[in-house]
Amino acid sequence: MGNREIVQEWLTFARMDFLAAKHLYDSMYPKPLEIICYHCQQSIEKLLKGALISNGVMIKKTHDLGLLAEMLQEYVEVPIEYLEMCDELTPYGVKIRYPQELTIEEYHVKKALAETEKLYAWLTELLEGIPDEQQEKDDSVNGR
Repeated sequence: MGNREIVQEWLTFARMDFLAAKHLYDSMYPKPLEIICYHCQQSIEKLLKGALISNGVMIKKTHDLGLLAEMLQEYVEVPIEYLEMCDELTPYGVKIRYPQELTIEEYHVKKALAETEKLYAWLTELLEGIPDEQQEKDDSVNGR
């Protein structure tokens, strides 16, 4: 499997997490606040890992979005606002899975969804700009 296909898998799973978070927020009552925040964090984690893989980085086994975003800074400029959003979303990846670790209110969820939407749009746009390795090889072979 080529690098582009691997990155595409990360994108697909990130999209499922993002859509799950939005669906749970819009459709369930009572809203599963912790689970929505968890899917927000997971979506961005997968996009960051996909972006790192697209740059040839062997990704670390971590849920720390801030660390992943800092690693990505070696390849693209990551705005400080996005670094801060990553730090804010990070606790939802691990601590939220265990009772009594975090107290989540609806305003936390709204903020997590808004931050996820911004990061998701930025990262998917970034990943769309990745050239297809096979197309590049074909172009170089054909003299393009």
